[in-house]
Amino acid sequence: MYDFCVIGGGIVGLATAMQLLKTHPGASLVLVEKEAAIAKHQTGHNSGVIHAGVYYDPGSLKAVLCKRGADLTKAFCTEHKIPFEVCGKMLVASNPRQLALLSNLEERARQNGLNVERLDAQALRKLR
Repeated sequence: MYDFCVIGGGIVGLATAMQLLKTHPGASLVLVEKEAAIAKHQTGHNSGVIHAGVYYDPGSLKAVLCKRGADLTKAFCTEHKIPFEVCGKMLVASNPRQLALLSNLEERARQNGLNVERLDAQALRKLR
């Protein structure tokens, strides 16, 4: 008999198992995974991105949790010497309608506490 059963050996299941064992020292836990190894299903196929929260409404639960999750993920990787890169995100508008939407996203990102820089076409070309 186990104190906890976690179903799924992806990033969410493993994080849940780790937190349960951290907050309940001495507890027993079984993790059930359908694949032959952990992180081989959906987690193994994701883009590997630590999301910044550009798209979420400022102050919303999603925005707050996204920021907190990103901070915790970076701290975890640093603590466990897991390499990661903070490379930023580039959003590009190619027509006037998209430019208006991009301006809204820029403001939303700023309100969510993100470091945002607007580049014109000339500055973009220099990034090559």
